[in-house]
Amino acid sequence: MTADQLWYRVLQTLTEHIQLPAGFERAPMLAAAITLVIGLLLIARGARWARGATAAAFALGGGLTGAWLSPQIATPLWPTVGMIGVVGLVLGLAFFRFWQATLLAACCVVAGLSVYFAKSLTPAVDGWLNAGLDQQQWVTLPPPGAVVGEQAQAVMPKLASLWSHLSATVPSFQQNLWAIVISTALAGLVFGLLLPRASRALWAATLGTLFLGVGLAGLMRDYTPTALSWLTANTAAAWGLVGVIWLTAFVYNLRSTHRAGRKSTAAEPAPQPAS
Repeated sequence: MTADQLWYRVLQTLTEHIQLPAGFERAPMLAAAITLVIGLLLIARGARWARGATAAAFALGGGLTGAWLSPQIATPLWPTVGMIGVVGLVLGLAFFRFWQATLLAACCVVAGLSVYFAKSLTPAVDGWLNAGLDQQQWVTLPPPGAVVGEQAQAVMPKLASLWSHLSATVPSFQQNLWAIVISTALAGLVFGLLLPRASRALWAATLGTLFLGVGLAGLMRDYTPTALSWLTANTAAAWGLVGVIWLTAFVYNLRSTHRAGRKSTAAEPAPQPAS
């Protein structure tokens, strides 16, 4: 079983073994559509909107932190939300290049681990799934507002079991894993700090392609399952399409950042000659 087939099997298993509460049957389709739209926006404007999106995300995070902190320190809700939201906004703008480099480092780590998974971990994970998966077991999500108990607690033992299995069956698994994480994170961080425009285009293209692919696959599963099955069976064509989309998005975002830089330079007033 190849890495692509294994990923498809995991997703198919999750779909078959998770039953949504009544009334939420259309939720996966809606989530797929939203994911696809986010991917298109990232591909079209990701690099140019990066600074504003980062500031907005930090402001939102600050506001949520203020809402949680307000009852803890016995302060009025909305003033606390506003003050900490403004602090988050300032931090997002002031340290934008660092946050951008950190996000790029995370993308590099995910890419490195994906390659490691495809090259070295696929047989071991496949064996673990064959040994431990109960095809007849169903997981029913609780209704909205209910407390998740045993189902959430059962996840960690399964992850621990997978970690132990990989450590026992894959040579130098932990050493290779941490070496990939550290090296790719440092490479992404340095690249993001030294080449901010290129790094913005890189993560916008990468995240945009990822969101677009996930959303499109979710919609194809419901509307055109035959086309999705063809792409799953023809992995070379599927990855070629992904590569074309990513390269197009990267070039477009890189050119858009250069155009924005030229416009800001042209808008600056020319220096007046000394009288």
